[in-house]
Amino acid sequence: MRDLFWARKELATLDPVRDARRYAQITFETRFGQPMFIHALFSAAFAFNMGDPKIAAVLYRDGSGTIIKHTRQRNFETLVFFGLIYQHGDDAEGQKIIAKMSNIHKHFNISNDLFLYTLSTLACLPRRISERFAGEHGLNKDELESQFQLWRRVGELMGIKDIPTSQDTFLAWMIDYEDRHFSPTPASTLVIAALAQEWAEYWYPKPLQAWGEGLFYAFIDPELRTRLNLREPSPAQNLAVEIAAKSFFRGVRLLPDPAERSWSTRFSKGIKVH
Repeated sequence: MRDLFWARKELATLDPVRDARRYAQITFETRFGQPMFIHALFSAAFAFNMGDPKIAAVLYRDGSGTIIKHTRQRNFETLVFFGLIYQHGDDAEGQKIIAKMSNIHKHFNISNDLFLYTLSTLACLPRRISERFAGEHGLNKDELESQFQLWRRVGELMGIKDIPTSQDTFLAWMIDYEDRHFSPTPASTLVIAALAQEWAEYWYPKPLQAWGEGLFYAFIDPELRTRLNLREPSPAQNLAVEIAAKSFFRGVRLLPDPAERSWSTRFSKGIKVH
């Protein structure tokens, strides 16, 4: 019979810095890896990236970008890659996966700062979302540190320069970058609308998809919605997301641990990873 608290017991034996890969895998793939939540979280991370007109232009590409033409394929390919990184980290197989990601991006004119900001959405955004919705009941310092350490190492292997050495410093850099560079563009509006539509179409029946799109916008920080002139969710949608997020974080703490699961298996269904 499966130990109902196996994940918590294994985490107690791990160090979030030394064992960052496994610590983050148990935390983000298994304990907090409910697919609907993860799909929303990383789609929201894409939305944050759209705040920079340069990043939005790279992904939109005058309407020809994969994120517009094949939104689900693009999203799920990324989640599969991330799942493989959680499984392998910086071992030999992980380094091959990271090199493949780097090779995909080398065809675009992406500066180090753009890479660095995208990395910050992986290393720091879970903290911002957890603090916003769950406060002290959200992700704890060790869970967040393991996420930071894992993605910092991935950034190093991708050749990203000047990665801050602490979570707090990287988060401060991230917020300052947004203050200096974020502004609305047609590209950002259209990409984020595509992300909202894709998430809602995947998780909701057709009569509820418009409601689901509003929920997606409620998941994005209010400050970002204002800064980018994004659609505002209704008060009911804001409340629904707030209640659902708080319940989710608290439920993870109270309920038995789920069986180990993999994003690369869950999100590879129905897509072809190139």
